[in-house]
Amino acid sequence: MAGLRSPDRDASDAAGWWRAYQLAEHDQADELRKLAAAGDDHARRHLASWLSDRGFPGAEPDPAVLGEAIELIRPLADAGDDVAELWLARWLADCDRLAELRERADSGSYHAARKLARLLADHDLLDELRARAGRGDFHAYRVLIKTLADRDMHEELRERVEAADPPTRQLIFDVIGGTPAGPNALRVLADLGHGASRHFLVRCLARAGDVDELRQRAESGDDYAQYWLGEITGRS
Repeated sequence: MAGLRSPDRDASDAAGWWRAYQLAEHDQADELRKLAAAGDDHARRHLASWLSDRGFPGAEPDPAVLGEAIELIRPLADAGDDVAELWLARWLADCDRLAELRERADSGSYHAARKLARLLADHDLLDELRARAGRGDFHAYRVLIKTLADRDMHEELRERVEAADPPTRQLIFDVIGGTPAGPNALRVLADLGHGASRHFLVRCLARAGDVDELRQRAESGDDYAQYWLGEITGRS
C-alpha cells in the first residue's frame, strides 16, 4: 500500500539515528562531519545540535560554531523540516543575521517571522516593525504593541487601541498582560477598559501613596480605586 514503510527501512533508519546519537554523545564530531558530508541527515541533525550546545562559551554566541550549525541545518529546513526551521531561525537570531531572517520570514517561515520581529525591536528598527505589522504580520504586531507599552510610547499605543476592532483590541490587552513597564501606557489601557491594567495601576498608585490620582479615579467610579483609597485613608 502507498505510504507504508518496510520494516527493514524503519530498522535501518532507527539504526542510523542511534549511530549519530552515540557519536554526538561521545563528542565524535569529526565522524559526524564525515557522515553528514556523505548525506546522512541523522548525522547532520545531531552534529548541528552538538555544535549549538557549544555555541555559547560565555554570554555571547560564538559566530563560527553557530555558523557551522546553521550551514548544517539549513538544507533540512529548506526541505520542509519544521524542527530544523525552528533551530535555524533561533541560531540566525542568535548571530544577528537579519538579512537571512528577513528572507525566510518573507518566504513564509513562521519561526523566522517570530524571531525577526523580536530582533527588530531589540535593534530599534521600529519603522520596519511597523511596516511588517501593517502588512498583517502577526508576530510583528504583537512585538510592536509590547514594545510600545514597555517603552511608554503611550500616544501611539492609544491611537492603535482606539483604532482597533474589538478582537484586535482584546489581542492588544492580551499581549501586554496588564503589566506594561510604562506608567503612561498602563493608564492608557486602564482608561480604555482593560480591567487587569486598571487593577494593576491602582495598586501601583496605592503603593506610591498617590492619593490625588486615586481619589480622582475613585470619584470617576473606579471600584478598585475606591477600595484602595479607603485602605490608605483608613490607615492615615
